[in-house]
Amino acid sequence: MASSLLLLSPAQLAGSWTFYPQNDAKDRCTVQLVAEHKTFSNEVKCLQAWLGEVPKSWSPTPDGIYLMGPDGTALVHMNRIEPGHYEAQLKSKVVLVMVRKQP
Repeated sequence: MASSLLLLSPAQLAGSWTFYPQNDAKDRCTVQLVAEHKTFSNEVKCLQAWLGEVPKSWSPTPDGIYLMGPDGTALVHMNRIEPGHYEAQLKSKVVLVMVRKQP
C-alpha cells in the first residue's frame, strides 16, 4: 500500500526552531517561524553564516520545508526526518539540523 506525505500548514510549522550544524550542536541559533506571510523573527540573520544569505520566507512541502531568499528562490530544502526534526546537506557538506524548540 502506498503512503502519501501530508503537507503541514504554516500554522503547524510556526513557532520556535533551533538550527545548528550536525557535528556542532553548540553553534546554534533559535528562529521563530511566523505563520502569517510565512516570515521569520529578526534572529533569522544567524542563518546567513550557513546559507550564505538571510532567508526572507519559508514554504511547507510534503517532505519538508523550503527556506527562500529575498528574490523568492529556494536557498535550501530542509528534509523532514521525523516530526519536529529536519535536516539539509549544504553545499559546504555540512548537515544543517532544524529542530522544534521544546517549551
